[in-house]
Amino acid sequence: MVVGYDGFEAARRALARAAAAAGAGGRVVVVTARPPADGGDATARETAPLPDEAARLLREQGVRATTQTLEGDPAEALIETAREAGAGLIVVGARGGSYLERVLRGSVAERLVARAPCDVLVVR
Repeated sequence: MVVGYDGFEAARRALARAAAAAGAGGRVVVVTARPPADGGDATARETAPLPDEAARLLREQGVRATTQTLEGDPAEALIETAREAGAGLIVVGARGGSYLERVLRGSVAERLVARAPCDVLVVR
């Protein structure tokens, strides 16, 4: 199972649902994606603590957690990780976003449902 984690409340709900689905002793791969570096490292500093935070929350539930931080589009990062891990499920939080953002890029959840190699659970 793969779960997307960006630190927002929707991602925390997704993480909790993934922990419940995996159960004690289960395994979850946590993916944090960040935009491509533009020469500065502010984004890297902002996302750096997220994987450890997610892993700690999962381990508190008895779930074995591994983490990956990938650069680029979150949907692509989750799809790539799910393929590599042979995951049967991707779990993400529904965050919304602006109307313009959804029109121009689509939501991460929409792109996952259309392209993922496995089932996708969108947690509200």
